[in-house]
Amino acid sequence: VEFDWATETARHVGTVVHRELQRMARDRARPDPADPRMRQRWEHELAELGVPPELRSASRARVTSAIERTLVHERGRWLLDASHRASATELELTGRVGGELVRVVIDRTFVDEAGVRWIVDYKTSRHEDAGYRPQLERYAALMRKLGPEPVRLGLYFPLLEAWREWPGDSS
Repeated sequence: VEFDWATETARHVGTVVHRELQRMARDRARPDPADPRMRQRWEHELAELGVPPELRSASRARVTSAIERTLVHERGRWLLDASHRASATELELTGRVGGELVRVVIDRTFVDEAGVRWIVDYKTSRHEDAGYRPQLERYAALMRKLGPEPVRLGLYFPLLEAWREWPGDSS
């Protein structure tokens, strides 16, 4: 069986970006992507995940780009704002959706100033919003059981500074 390092490495880049976005939202931290210590930490995380030495520099550059872009993007800063009510990152939920027991991990969720519950998934791929809607709809079905707020769903693409959103009340 041939192992596709490009796909596996892209997945690991996404893991490191998710970790950093989680730290930023949870700890109100705003890392300096130009700080050599920060870049070294990301490179160590990539190594621990199994990214081969010859791909680490390029992988670290993607992580750095994702974080830099998030910090300058208005939507990115809004998503990570720790002052949102009922804010959580990497929220694990288990419940029944359509008769099936599901376990999910929501990248980011919070209630905004208008009382809307946001459920956000971060994507470091370059594949716009292809196929992610059912995943987020499942998240919304679980979150609706926890509170009365209207739900909106969003995909955030840090490398593209792109955002897609839609109502989460369609199922």
